[in-house]
Amino acid sequence: MTNTIAVVGVTGNQGSSVARVFLNESGWKVRGVTRDPSKSSATKMSAQGVEVLAGDLDDLESLKSAFQGANVIFGTTDFWGHMNDPATHKLAAEQKRTPNEVAFDREVSQAKNIIDAAAATVDTVDRFVLSTLSDTRKWSNGALMQNYHFDAKAEAVYYLKATYPKLMEKTSLLMLGYYANNWKSFSGAPKKQDDGSFVVSLPIGGDSKIPMIDAAADTGSFTKALVELPPGKVLSGAGSYISFNEWCATFAKVNNVKCVFETIPRKTLEDAMGPVFGPEIGDMYEYFDKFGFNGGDPDVVFPWDLDISVKRTTMEEYMKAEDWSSVL
Repeated sequence: MTNTIAVVGVTGNQGSSVARVFLNESGWKVRGVTRDPSKSSATKMSAQGVEVLAGDLDDLESLKSAFQGANVIFGTTDFWGHMNDPATHKLAAEQKRTPNEVAFDREVSQAKNIIDAAAATVDTVDRFVLSTLSDTRKWSNGALMQNYHFDAKAEAVYYLKATYPKLMEKTSLLMLGYYANNWKSFSGAPKKQDDGSFVVSLPIGGDSKIPMIDAAADTGSFTKALVELPPGKVLSGAGSYISFNEWCATFAKVNNVKCVFETIPRKTLEDAMGPVFGPEIGDMYEYFDKFGFNGGDPDVVFPWDLDISVKRTTMEEYMKAEDWSSVL
């Protein structure tokens, strides 16, 4: 018997990782869901054996069609895609809201469509794996209210639990950690000093540990584990659980350089990132520092806590494979 997994966002970091893992599993067929099957990234997936179908996250009926007959559904949404969309900023200006607030609404709306479409298959689907994040508002007791890219995903889970309890019984949640490649485009890139050493500067304590992941490499293996295990898991997608002091020590070891971490004021980061991204990323790091990446949620488990072996990429392994020429 052949099982089918429907993968939302099959051309993205998360979805492509899930597709690659299940393409290599005997007895599995991969159905990739993407807005435009004709784009080059989609045709490449098709050439690898993925059945690529059109599925627009703003079009519920297209998702229902794409999910029909799937044994497993992997769902993910992209807050930053909305933040980089001029339409988000146009709507924000018209509504006199921040782009972050509009992106929050757009992500929640798309997540609800994924959930509604998955619920339409509830009598036949075996597992729904939803990529999500912890609720900053809840776990910070309302102290931090601008970490929208976390809270939109958490809002979707509340909707799932309240609206579709039967689907929730077949659901497992995947909370992917801090992306290993965030240094490239986000914040925290090692900066070379005049003496040849490196400094990483962020508004977080150097010893505060967070889960870190090579999402392109490991999302698939974490999803596979959640499919193999009973439903109801809340898995932290972590290749390593380390601090930025440890991150710098690993960077130094891998590249044979000196590297130190320095904690900077939140305002320094906000000023550097500007009024749109600064407050959100400031809230994010403050959340990590004071409450933890997962907010201290007691339901969250880590890959090394599971009853099965899960392939994962450590930060040292990631760093050894990475091209650091842009900073060295």
